Amino acid sequence: MKIILSRKGVDSSAGGFASPIFPDGQMISIPIPDDRSVVRYSDIKSSYKNRSVGKLVRELSGGKLKATTKAHVDPDLDCTQLARDSGWSPLFGQCGAAQTHLQSLNIDKGDLFLYFGWFRKVERYRNRWRYIVGAPDLHCFYGWMQIGSVDSVENIKQSQKDAWMHYHPHCLADFRGNNVIYRASSDLSIPGLSVPGLSHPDLTLPDLALPDLTLPGAGLFASYRDDICLTAQGCSRSRWRLPLWMHPEGRRSTLSYHGDFKRWQKGDDHVLLRSAARGQEFVLDLDDYPEGREWVGRLFV
Repeated sequence: MKIILSRKGVDSSAGGFASPIFPDGQMISIPIPDDRSVVRYSDIKSSYKNRSVGKLVRELSGGKLKATTKAHVDPDLDCTQLARDSGWSPLFGQCGAAQTHLQSLNIDKGDLFLYFGWFRKVERYRNRWRYIVGAPDLHCFYGWMQIGSVDSVENIKQSQKDAWMHYHPHCLADFRGNNVIYRASSDLSIPGLSVPGLSHPDLTLPDLALPDLTLPGAGLFASYRDDICLTAQGCSRSRWRLPLWMHPEGRRSTLSYHGDFKRWQKGDDHVLLRSAARGQEFVLDLDDYPEGREWVGRLFV
């Protein structure tokens, strides 16, 4: 099994603002703008109080984006955020160099995307949303998708049974080369851990006595928690605090795009990583890092 840390949502280059963390801890990832899409921000229903994200986007972008601006809803993980055709399931599209990178590392059925993005705390001020002054910029996980299947967009467009997928932005536009869509598995399965229960005789998980836990193959982390925050306290958002076992010393492989040992700084019980500024998908092979199974399992508690 491989995990893919996948950078998605608005950022400094696409949109120019952070996704919000609301006062009650709820968080939503704002998709990037995309003129080729058929979905507008005003069409997207937020999981926060069931409201459209159109007004929120206009306020947080300082008016650079409008409620009528078209949005690239990808990954598409939440069945409630748009009107759906029968048969819908969570989808994620990738193409070009990023997909070539995934393909070169044999990303396929059973591998797990962990989506992260740029987040910042917001507050209500004079009947509008604004960022809290001094609130840190954070990279946080906000969702996941375990791969159930991978299909070329060309094949999807020719398939009648896949007609429900034709709304997806990777089906609507002529993305350059190697254009595919990943479909979610129905349930989450982590080799080495059993779900439900997240228990295994080879691992010590005393805090995870959850025999009735069932998890879908894709979904969202609804609220902010310290353990889904990658950014080290007091650092820029691209400086991550990670478990010590992630350091690549003595391993057969590294987190992709992070093979330079100068990026990694060991602490007593953690490692600091200067994460790559470029690249969308960072892959870690859990066959080389078996400790990652327990770490992933704890994200879903």
